[in-house]
Amino acid sequence: MSDIMKARIMSVMRNLPPLPQVTTQLLAVINDNDSSADDVTKVLSADGPLAGKVLKLVNSSFYGVAQEVTTVSRAVVLLGFTGIRNLALGFGTVDALKKMKCNMDMTRFWSHSIAVASAGQAVAPFVTRRIDPEEAFIAGLMHDIGAYILASAVPETYQEILDAPADERLLLEQEKFGMDHTLAGQALLKFWKLPDSLSEACRFHHDISAASTTESGLTTLTAIADILACVNRGDFETSATENDLMRLLEHAGLSTDDMTRALDSMNEKVDEMADFMKITGAGAADMKTEQGPARNCVVITTDDQRRELIQALLTHMGHSLFPMDAFFNRQPGSQDVDTVLVDPETLTRDQLDRLAVFLNDLGVHRAVLVERGTTVPAAMQDWPTLGFLFSSRQLAGVRDLTKA
Repeated sequence: MSDIMKARIMSVMRNLPPLPQVTTQLLAVINDNDSSADDVTKVLSADGPLAGKVLKLVNSSFYGVAQEVTTVSRAVVLLGFTGIRNLALGFGTVDALKKMKCNMDMTRFWSHSIAVASAGQAVAPFVTRRIDPEEAFIAGLMHDIGAYILASAVPETYQEILDAPADERLLLEQEKFGMDHTLAGQALLKFWKLPDSLSEACRFHHDISAASTTESGLTTLTAIADILACVNRGDFETSATENDLMRLLEHAGLSTDDMTRALDSMNEKVDEMADFMKITGAGAADMKTEQGPARNCVVITTDDQRRELIQALLTHMGHSLFPMDAFFNRQPGSQDVDTVLVDPETLTRDQLDRLAVFLNDLGVHRAVLVERGTTVPAAMQDWPTLGFLFSSRQLAGVRDLTKA
């Protein structure tokens, strides 16, 4: 790291933007066990812009209240201390970041942050150790906030990192800056004196070893939410593998069915987040998820856990599934299969050779399921590859590369 680059980063770190005063006041009042709803209402009412944002949001689809809320006192009662705290943090975060000069693509930044926040909210009800969905939302919204700091300090270099493959970004950050965005984000949240649970979720959301063993349920949940957001959105900000996800799910007490239900409810939550981002003034991030045309798919693997996971992803994306054995036996309906995904680790070389000839002759769209850096079988060298965790956008690329 050059001296100039180091100086820029240290300058930004020394001059981190404070949270707005009203946010700090609200946090202090809410954290005081002797405080009442009236105390919170007084602080919130004293700041007209923030009170107005809270009222707008509580009456939006984000909360979906039956009757219009017209007073701050009613909003405080309806949302509770936790809800008000998290809204204040959400609004305060956006306001604080606006004070930093940053040329990063904010649509991309907020789109991913929104997706992780939505995934966290969706997953929270299913985890073994209870986590407030609103806290999961805030953790997701803030999890990559360190990237904003690094992009503000060294915009040209950080853009090069964003353009690199996802599984290289953390290492590149560490090599070029001596820290990665998780450490920078943790420093900011500690500077803001936010709860340790939030700063730890920010620090360890990419550290699968820590996130899959920690006692902090919020850290585990945020790591899971980051992966699900990548699957759902198609912009892979993480290099997590199928094994990583399964470790995290097991630690959180989640099944693949739980994950599927969370993914299914996530799209609705992402849509609701549009209200939040508009009212905060963060801008209108592109939050649409493109699923592409429905397909008839076959997953060829003898690993039941992998089959369950991959089929869950395909089902979430709106594709139909055809049984592997029925496909090989050319039973009725097999002729409608247009996409085949092959897990080579569970098949012998002879099986792979014969399977390659069989599928090439059929002319279906096909892909090899391998983790990055894994050797592709010789008979399938010309096929496109997918990780065991993939998005609809990546699956669409398979169709483009293998014309039936």
